[in-house]
Amino acid sequence: MKTNPWSKIAKPYKNLNAILADKENSLKFFWAKDSIGNFLFLLHTKLDIIQIQKVPKLNGIKVSLSKIEKTYQLILTLTSKDDKDIFYTLCIDLLNSTKGVDDENIAIGILLKRLKKWQYFLKHSRNLIDIKQLKGLIGELFFLKKYLLKNFEVDEALNFWKAPLQSVQDFELNNMAIEVKTKSSMNAITISSCEQLFTTLGELYLFVVTLTESTQKDKESFTIYDLIKEIRKLIGLEYIDKFNHLLFLYGFLELSEYKELYFKISTDEFYRVIDGFPRISEVPQSIENLTYRVNLNACKDFLVEEDFLIYGKG
Repeated sequence: MKTNPWSKIAKPYKNLNAILADKENSLKFFWAKDSIGNFLFLLHTKLDIIQIQKVPKLNGIKVSLSKIEKTYQLILTLTSKDDKDIFYTLCIDLLNSTKGVDDENIAIGILLKRLKKWQYFLKHSRNLIDIKQLKGLIGELFFLKKYLLKNFEVDEALNFWKAPLQSVQDFELNNMAIEVKTKSSMNAITISSCEQLFTTLGELYLFVVTLTESTQKDKESFTIYDLIKEIRKLIGLEYIDKFNHLLFLYGFLELSEYKELYFKISTDEFYRVIDGFPRISEVPQSIENLTYRVNLNACKDFLVEEDFLIYGKG
C-alpha cells in the first residue's frame, strides 16, 4: 500500500480515533481505528441512513449503521488486514465517486451504488487487476472492438469472450480458439502456461498487440475508459449489462486511478499456431509452473491475415 492513512492514527484505549479523510468532499468521511486496532472508514451524515434497507453486505468488510446524538454513521470495518490494499482502494473509490456532489441525498445515492458494485466485485474476485493484467484486458477489448464486433453479431461476439470465465484461451469462436497477447516494442511474448498454445478446438491463433505506455499529450493515446466507451457505443444499450458483467468477472472495476494511465497501439498481428510453431508440449510432472518467452522474429512464417475469422462463423 503506497499510502496508509491508518498509520497516522493511534489506537485508542476505547471507542474510536479518527481523522477527516477529505475536507473538500460534501460527505464527511473519516479514516479511523478502534480499540482493537481495526481499520475503519466512517461516514457521518445528517440523513437517517438507518432507515435505508439497501446497504450492501461486503465480503471481508463489516458494514454497520449507528446514530450518535443527531449524527448518523455508516461504518466500514476491515475484518482482515491481509486485504488492506483492496480496502484502501474501495475507500478511495467512495471518496472520488462522491467528490464534487453538493447534494447530500444524491451523494448518498451514489455511495450506495458504488458499494453495490463493490459487493459484486468482492463476491466474485479478491484481487484488483494490476498494470500487466490491465494491458492484457486492453488487448482483448481491442480485439473485440476491431475484429469481433466487425464480423459477428453483438451477442455472439460477447459470448466468444471466455477470459472472464477463466478459460484457457481468451476467445473461442465455434471451431477455433484465440489467445490475445500484448507486448512492448520488444518482439517477444510471454506464455504463462503450456496450455495456452494448445486447444481441443479445430484451430488456434495468437492475436498480438504492440501496446506501449503513453501520455495524454499524444493524440493517438487512449485510456481503458476510452476503449470501453467505444465498445459500449458499438454494442448498444441492449448489451451494456452483459458487457459490464463480463468486465466484473474479469476483475475490472471502474476506478479513477485507471484514468491516468494512457496507452498507444502501434501494430496488431495474427499468428496461426500449428505444428512447427515454438511451443512446449510435454512438461515433466515435477515442474508445476512453466512460463517462457517466444521470439516472434522466428515466427514470421506463421503470420496470417484476418480473413480466417469469417470461418469462425461456423
